[in-house]
Amino acid sequence: MTILSYLKFSMREDFDRRDFEQDLRAMLTLAERQPGYEWAEMGPSMTDGHVYVIVSEWDDVERVRAWEHVEEHEGIGKKWEPHYREPLLHRRFVPWQRPPA
Repeated sequence: MTILSYLKFSMREDFDRRDFEQDLRAMLTLAERQPGYEWAEMGPSMTDGHVYVIVSEWDDVERVRAWEHVEEHEGIGKKWEPHYREPLLHRRFVPWQRPPA
């Protein structure tokens, strides 16, 4: 059993899309080096260009929690928090059974 992490960022009109996406890519690169990381998909919503969604798979809850507290990861979150148009929707620790190959 693995864990899926789901995040939804709803950004205000004043956010710098290029800078935000650059930070998302940097966080993906950092996540890829974390213990327990399996994969992630991220991008803007097809219905609202100010909404971004990230889904990632991790080996277990402890690995996700450790990732949340990596200093650079926390710093990026604090940088963008003033630009959220609503609180960050963060549903994490969803148990998931990978389908057979």
